[in-house]
Amino acid sequence: WCYTTDPNTRFDYCNIPECEVECMHCSGENYHGVVATTASGLECQRWDSQQPHSHGYLPENFPEKDLKMNYCRNPDGEPRPWCFTTNPNKRWEFCDIPRCTTSPPVPAPGRQCLSGRGEDYRGKISVTESGNTCQHWSAQSPHRHARTPENYPCK
Repeated sequence: WCYTTDPNTRFDYCNIPECEVECMHCSGENYHGVVATTASGLECQRWDSQQPHSHGYLPENFPEKDLKMNYCRNPDGEPRPWCFTTNPNKRWEFCDIPRCTTSPPVPAPGRQCLSGRGEDYRGKISVTESGNTCQHWSAQSPHRHARTPENYPCK
C-alpha cells in the first residue's frame, strides 16, 4: 500500500505480484492469500462492509493488516486466519488455509515481489490498483504521516 497524491484518498493498495503460495506459516498472521470462504464453506464478508455484521476492522484503519476484499486474514492474533461471514446468523468463522511445508521465507534485500506484508519489497511500483499515484514516502502532502525515511532508515 501507499499514501496517494489524491487528497480525497489517503491510501490505496498496490498491485504487486505475490511471492508466496496459498499456504500459511505459524498462525497465519502474515497470510496474504485470496481464500474467501470459511472452513464450513460460508462466503466471507468484505472487510470494508458493515453488512451483515458491523465490526471495527476497517481497512483504512489497519492498512498494514492487508484487509483486502473479502479475503481470510488474521488481524488480531487468532490461531489461524478468519473472516466475518455473509451469513447473518454466523458472525465469523475460521478459514481452512493449509500450512506451508517449507520454512517461513528469509527476508531478502531488494525483493521485486510481495512476501508476507511486504516489509522486504523494494520495487518501483508507484501506482495503486485503482490508478492513484503514490505519494512519496518523504512527502507530507497531501497526507501527513510518520512513515518517513528518517523514521525507518533500514526500510
